[in-house]
Amino acid sequence: MAEDPLNQRAFAEDVAAAAAAGGDQGFALPPGASPGAADFQMPSADEIWKMIESMDGITDDERAELRESIFNPKPPSPDDFMKYGHPGHSSREYLIFFVMIALILIVFALFGFKLYKSLTEKELKKQEKLKSKQQKKIKKSN
Repeated sequence: MAEDPLNQRAFAEDVAAAAAAGGDQGFALPPGASPGAADFQMPSADEIWKMIESMDGITDDERAELRESIFNPKPPSPDDFMKYGHPGHSSREYLIFFVMIALILIVFALFGFKLYKSLTEKELKKQEKLKSKQQKKIKKSN
């Protein structure tokens, strides 16, 4: 993306549009501050609400729901976990992962065993052929 002038130009336009729309208010950091710095302050609920009020394209019902969730947050319910899932991986996902790894290892083991068996058989045939040649040589010399 660094070498892509179209994306760079689009990004610069987005930054300019955000600055023109008052992007330096609300969640902006003070000069020299960064989100990882010790002096970083999360925006308050009132600041978040002001920002939501200024958004276009949000219905009154959505605004009311957002206001309720901002000012009166409720702990997650089991229904929320069923609806949105839970963070991390489930034991089923791990089981599927390990089964796939086991299948891949079994396939490699089978191919390795077949290769080993084939090579040892070739070596045995080679030795038998050499023995038979030596026996023929011994018979000719007698």
